Amino acid sequence: MTSLFICGDIINYEHVDGLICSDELATVISSADYAVCNFEAPVGGFGQRQPKVGPHHQQQPQTIAGLKQQGFNLLLLANNHIMDFGAEGLSATLSYAQKEKMDTLGAGLDAVAAYKPLIKEIHGVKIGMVNACEAQFGVLDHFERTNSAGYAWINHPKIDKSILDLKRDCDFVIVFSHAGLEHYAIPQKEWRERYKHFCDLGADIVVGSHPHVPQGYESFNGSLVFYSLGNFYFDSKNYKDKEDQSFAVWVDLYDDKSFRFKPIYHYKKNGMVQLAETDKQINLKSLCAMLGHDYQKRHDQMSLEAYEMIKHMLIRSLLSSMRKMFLRLIHKGNKNSKELLGLHLIRNEAYYFAARHAMELKAKTGYSE
Repeated sequence: MTSLFICGDIINYEHVDGLICSDELATVISSADYAVCNFEAPVGGFGQRQPKVGPHHQQQPQTIAGLKQQGFNLLLLANNHIMDFGAEGLSATLSYAQKEKMDTLGAGLDAVAAYKPLIKEIHGVKIGMVNACEAQFGVLDHFERTNSAGYAWINHPKIDKSILDLKRDCDFVIVFSHAGLEHYAIPQKEWRERYKHFCDLGADIVVGSHPHVPQGYESFNGSLVFYSLGNFYFDSKNYKDKEDQSFAVWVDLYDDKSFRFKPIYHYKKNGMVQLAETDKQINLKSLCAMLGHDYQKRHDQMSLEAYEMIKHMLIRSLLSSMRKMFLRLIHKGNKNSKELLGLHLIRNEAYYFAARHAMELKAKTGYSE
């Protein structure tokens, strides 16, 4: 039997020593044969802020050493912030991980490295793993050159092929995805169907991140899909004072190719991730129930709300572009900012899915909000 500990998103600004977990939680993590987390941003002090829309994140350089000390083995790098400081920031992150003898997955200095799956054999159990993110800044999709640094795209055909190949060679296949609308308790239909497709291809477990909040899980044809594990440790400006109540998963993989899991509930207290007492545990059963009864209604409402946010961004972009046009006349301002925001809105798949669904709802005769 092989045990895995898998948790969600990590960004560490505050802890210079890189230690983000309580001793009690670190003991749990260290007791797993292999522990996995989403490393949401590069280590700080390297590279330059890249032209993009949204915040630029980086982490304390000692974060990787701290994660290693507290029991982690694998850093998932396919996410929308790993390229915030360019190839130099990613390269430094990879170097720090190599120094600590930690595995990395999902991003690289070229497309071959970014899309390369990871195979680990632990106690005789062979596990194949893939990590990829939706199309945002840093994605290596069909447009980017293969020698560019970046992360693997979750909708690239290479991901499908990797799952098929791993299924032939491994006892278990796990797909780690970074995608979806942020701060909603249910996944979008498109990601739900994509993850189930991964199961059809041979994935035994699919684990999602990026929404920053926990979502439910479901079984599909003998496989398990966890739509979002939420934040594990996040102390950027918008999350520094939040408890981030969520869950990680402990998975036992057996020699007969069966597996079992249990949730590990956690939250942030006094700047550290703690095991959650009963009154701090999320209602995971309720989140799972949202995937069934009234899911369609909730999905419609989510799409409409997201569409209003997207429209607001577009209006803001228009006003901003008018202001910057004036500033350019007096030789000030960034002439590319309008194009960057437009690219962000068009390329972001979660935004596209939400806007399209909302407009289809609004176009239906008799639809009322």
